[in-house]
Parts: sequence; structure tokens; C-alpha cells
Amino acid sequence: MAQDHDVMLAIGRLEGKLDSLLQMRQQQQQEIKEIDGRVRQLEHMKSIMIGIAGAVSAGVSLLLNFLNK
Repeated sequence: MAQDHDVMLAIGRLEGKLDSLLQMRQQQQQEIKEIDGRVRQLEHMKSIMIGIAGAVSAGVSLLLNFLNK
């Protein structure tokens, strides 16, 4: 009878640990989603800045060519 109690106690501990691991996994997945969103925003802003820099450099080049003639 004591052995059954020990087995049930061990099973209860395992269930508790499993629940804890599942909760930690869900938290990590949420954090990864948040980080992914922030990285996407940064990448989008970077591409916009590169486009603006390209347009400005082309405009300056055209202006300098116009002024040199």
C-alpha cells in the first residue's frame, strides 16, 4: 500500500514538472513571436532607409551633373 502511494506521489510530481515545462514553452513561443515582429519592423525600416538613401544619392548626382554643365 505504501508502494502505491509512492508511485502516485511520483506520478503527481512528474505531472507538475510536465505542466511547468509546457507553460515555459508557451512563454518562450510568445517571446519568439514578439521578437520576430520587432525584427520584421527593423528590416522594413532598413529597406526604406536604403531606398531613401539611393534616391537621395541619385538626386545629388543628377544635380551635380546639371550644375557642372
